[in-house]
Amino acid sequence: MLGSGADAQKILFIMAFTAVLFGSVNAAREIVKEAPIYRRERTVNLGIIPYMFSKIVVLALLCLLQTAILVIIVNIVEPFQQGIILPAILEVYITMALTTLAGLMLGLAISATAPNTDRAMSFIPIILIPQVIFSGTVFAFKDWFTQILATLFAARWSIAALGSSIGLHSDKISGDKLFGNNYTYHGTLFSTYTQTNATNYLLTMWIVLGVMIVVLACATGFFLKRKDVRV
Repeated sequence: MLGSGADAQKILFIMAFTAVLFGSVNAAREIVKEAPIYRRERTVNLGIIPYMFSKIVVLALLCLLQTAILVIIVNIVEPFQQGIILPAILEVYITMALTTLAGLMLGLAISATAPNTDRAMSFIPIILIPQVIFSGTVFAFKDWFTQILATLFAARWSIAALGSSIGLHSDKISGDKLFGNNYTYHGTLFSTYTQTNATNYLLTMWIVLGVMIVVLACATGFFLKRKDVRV
């Protein structure tokens, strides 16, 4: 397994943060770099949804490949143990895939709003720093305000899912919590959590990441539509 306690959380943080980084960096320049072409094609017959789909498919394949390589390397160095509903490596990859897709859609949303490529890339550190601060592994959340802010960042949900899959024991230690009395990790390996509880918790993390992807995709479409007004 990934060691124990703080060491394991650090590795999970690096994995989750890297997944967001892959997605956002890969996508941040994709729309803004061809803004003149997009505006011209929109005056003819280019649809927003087909345009977005063409971007998402190619970039998603790249991001999924990158995260697969990362998961495989980590698993070779520190093999994952028992998962909750699937083999641990598969659960970890699903979480990482959803995380990098959320990062991808965040990057596309930035690319759709930025006035130029340089500005788009300058936004990347701004959106990545909160992923670090509100991941839950660097700073402890001691009030509801920071808890609520943390829910807005994919890295937070990703770490909660990853920790559950590899069997971190938040039910046996005091410390970081997500949503009041619900501890961050609900795994089954040497844990007091039931299979049903852990399964529902993991699926919730996945669903939230999926909702983030959809919301950010809608935001990207909205920002692209606004460009029509400026033509």
